[in-house]
Amino acid sequence: MVNSPCVLADIGCDHALLPIALVKNRKCNKAYACDVNQGPLERGKKAIQNENLDAKIKTILTNGLHNIPNDITCITIAGMGYDTMVSILENDLDKAYNCKQLVLQSNNHIYELRKWLCNHDFTIDSEDLVYEQHFYHILSVHHEKCNLTEEELYFGVELSTHPLCKKYWEYILNKKKNILNQLSSQHEQYQAIHQEITNIEFYLKNRVI
Repeated sequence: MVNSPCVLADIGCDHALLPIALVKNRKCNKAYACDVNQGPLERGKKAIQNENLDAKIKTILTNGLHNIPNDITCITIAGMGYDTMVSILENDLDKAYNCKQLVLQSNNHIYELRKWLCNHDFTIDSEDLVYEQHFYHILSVHHEKCNLTEEELYFGVELSTHPLCKKYWEYILNKKKNILNQLSSQHEQYQAIHQEITNIEFYLKNRVI
């Protein structure tokens, strides 16, 4: 999903596998592998050296976006929870706004992430859905005012034709039904979950292609 060509900052790079792959496949002219911890950064540095990519990928010890150079055009943040991701973006919103593209993959609270992005003037350009033992949502966004319907916030932007869409929402539907079966009708969450089930069933029947 990373637009090419670009200058990349991968936040939370761990072994630097993403910047290595993007540079090797010529999607990136230059990349910064960034991490808040020295250990992962050292592992990333060794991986970069093993690929002889020292000239094109630099490692940066930084908390989020704080110390990344201003020549970046794309930021990737993947493999984190919603709270961590939003904290990183909120701490350096100007840098995020000035970037042409952000590619975000949160491990949880995808509805809340879409809502936060919309409330902070990020437009979702595209979304992807990946299954590797778990389902993962990946969002490509840029700084521009955004207006999404409640349905788009919950179900995603133009995901109804995605090959994994039906499988994903059937999985979520079963989870919601299992939860509802364990609650009494007087439980404070009962009506909200029941409504979610109704919405998902409607979406599967009328929206998914």
